[in-house]
Amino acid sequence: MSSRSVDHEESDSLDVLEILSRQRWLIIFLCVSGLAAGIAYALYTPVWYESNASILINQRSAGLSGDTTGQSIVDEDILANHIELIQSRMIVGEALEQNDLLDLASVTAQLDESKPEFDAVDYVIEQLEVVKGGEGSAKGARSLSVTLTHTDPEDAQLLLTSVMKRYEQFIIAQVEQLMGQANEMVNQAKQEVESELLAAEQEHLKSRQNAPLFFQGEGSSNVYQDRYRRLQEELLDIDIKESTVRTRLQRVEATLEEMDNSGDAFDHLDKLALIDSESLERLGVFAGLQMNAADSPEFKAAMPAKMEEARTQITHLLQLNSEKQRLSSVFGAAHPKVQELESEITLVKQFLQDKQDLTSPTSAFGDSSLSPEGLLKAYVGFLQHDLAALAERRKELTFLAADSETKAKELIEYELTDMILQKKISRQEALFDGIVQQLRELDTASGLSGYLYEFLEVPRLGVKSWPKLPLCALGGLMLGLFGGLVLAVANDVRDGRFRSAAELDEAIGLPSLGRVGKLNSIKQGISGLVAAELSPDAEAFRLGRTVLLPDIRRGDLRTIGFTSPMQSDGKSTVTSNFAVSFSQVGLRVLVIDADLRRPSAHRFFSVDKADGLCDVLERRLNFDDAVKETRADNVFVMTAGSASSMPAELLQAEALDQVLVTAREQYDLVLVDLPPVLAVSDPVVVMPRLDGGILVVKVASVRRDEVINTLRRIESSGGNFVGCMLNAFGAGKKFDADGGYYGYYQSDYTRSASTQPRTVRAGAPNSPIGASVEGVNGKPPQA
Repeated sequence: MSSRSVDHEESDSLDVLEILSRQRWLIIFLCVSGLAAGIAYALYTPVWYESNASILINQRSAGLSGDTTGQSIVDEDILANHIELIQSRMIVGEALEQNDLLDLASVTAQLDESKPEFDAVDYVIEQLEVVKGGEGSAKGARSLSVTLTHTDPEDAQLLLTSVMKRYEQFIIAQVEQLMGQANEMVNQAKQEVESELLAAEQEHLKSRQNAPLFFQGEGSSNVYQDRYRRLQEELLDIDIKESTVRTRLQRVEATLEEMDNSGDAFDHLDKLALIDSESLERLGVFAGLQMNAADSPEFKAAMPAKMEEARTQITHLLQLNSEKQRLSSVFGAAHPKVQELESEITLVKQFLQDKQDLTSPTSAFGDSSLSPEGLLKAYVGFLQHDLAALAERRKELTFLAADSETKAKELIEYELTDMILQKKISRQEALFDGIVQQLRELDTASGLSGYLYEFLEVPRLGVKSWPKLPLCALGGLMLGLFGGLVLAVANDVRDGRFRSAAELDEAIGLPSLGRVGKLNSIKQGISGLVAAELSPDAEAFRLGRTVLLPDIRRGDLRTIGFTSPMQSDGKSTVTSNFAVSFSQVGLRVLVIDADLRRPSAHRFFSVDKADGLCDVLERRLNFDDAVKETRADNVFVMTAGSASSMPAELLQAEALDQVLVTAREQYDLVLVDLPPVLAVSDPVVVMPRLDGGILVVKVASVRRDEVINTLRRIESSGGNFVGCMLNAFGAGKKFDADGGYYGYYQSDYTRSASTQPRTVRAGAPNSPIGASVEGVNGKPPQA
């Protein structure tokens, strides 16, 4: 057996459609049975009736807030409480007792005497069903649907009516008891809230009377805060100016100290660059005043032109020094413009030195002329004055900022206090409005109408609820269908037969030599062999012959054994037809009937059973004397011969080897008909001595495990199979030969040139059979 067969030994593909097709009658039977059972149940089971009522639950809030968060949760709790109340033993028991329904005949008939603890109240509670919401778009409504199921329609209405009345009485009693207490508590709360609201309004009024002058109500600006912000900005500007003036003062004082220490009385004009432009204007005014004081007729008459020229040069020199100082601070001393100014200053200084009489204070202005040192000292006085003025302004601004800060904080504090008072009044007003609304609702809640519940539907006469014929029929049908599917799958899984030729090929892994359908009966003898006909079954043997012929002609396959898993698989029929088929190609074929227990080869070839293989193995007969010639050309038979009580021992003897050797020498092909493998051990003894074997499988009856065990036994004994012949008689469409060769044999390929039926005559040169094998009405026998 090939490894492929072992790999697929346990495989079992379940095709749903195939299963349904194979087990369809079982499924149909169970579906019909289930449908009939459902209809019978609907017709004979006791009838139950339903009485319905509907209640709308509507609890109002106190109206304190418009926030609806958690409202659905509250509604669910309310509905759950009412459901529990309606189905409680207290309500149901009191309802039955008040209306004398504890001993109602239709109720007591449903009680079990073996369970005394289960009384009429328990029965009504068990049959009572309360469901939240309505149907369709009203599914989320805050309502309750109450249903009572009972065997009597009038009693169902009576029982449900009594329960609903008792429920209504209980609700009315409970709410009326609480109504007075609630009204009193709400009135007391109203008075307290009203007094607190008046007190809050008075407090707010007094607070507004003492409001600051600049408070204009919620949303107004704080003028003190704005003023404080402006003063802080001005103080920041004074800090910057004071820092700038102090820095200049320190630089000028350092320069004067340097001039005093140097003792150089000539070149100090470059120091005037320290003076800023604003101070230069002030010094110019100061110098003009001094010059006016020194303006005498003598000076004017003596040197008007020189004085004007000197003033121009000095002024120009001062401007050049100022520009040089500015550019040096911006671009650095090495910048070309700074160098150019330096050169120009040098030229002006040289000119003034050459004209010393013009620049000399003594010669030009006399004792009242200004020197660079005097100008710098005057500049120091200006800076000191500026610092003093800035300090005074700082002191003034600091006082004003502190005052603005204090008043701004007071105004902010008052604004917060006013806002708190307004919120307090708003809360008290909302609380007061809610209490007033609650009082109005309590006043209009007399009789609880519109407050806790409303009957949307009063209990009505019970209507039939069960059984429903369509539903019962459908349930029985579905139950039967489900049971049919389960049983179909279980039955199909339990059935170990092959379902298709492809599945068989996959399981055993042997080459397929063909498949045959129904063959002629053994009673017809040699005339019943179909291998020489033009039919699908004959073509199947020709296919197997074509597959095996190359090995036979090479001498690799001279002795072939035919066996099957169990008896009645058609192995002897296949052996006989293969013998005729091989003889048609000119081979001398010997058929040895090794099935010593149930021999049949003599019947297929219409020869005498006596003097056969048993006689040769027991040395009572020679080989040549045991071989019989048949009416089929080139086909010879060695029958089983005399009966033997020990067939297995005979087949194990060395005489069988001598028979096989002689047969190989005298004949082109030896076909050995063996017993079934699983029935006896004879095939296991003979198969290893042959060149190969052919397994005949009747798929209509053989099981998978039987074929697998057959392959195992032959393989373990040393034998081997060279192919498989499929007997598809009685199998399903998957094995039907109509899908293969029969379709071709309905065409013109099977018709001879003449429309007359073909007759095989005895002794004809091309006839493999020496006698007529015509069937009824002159036609060849069909499969």
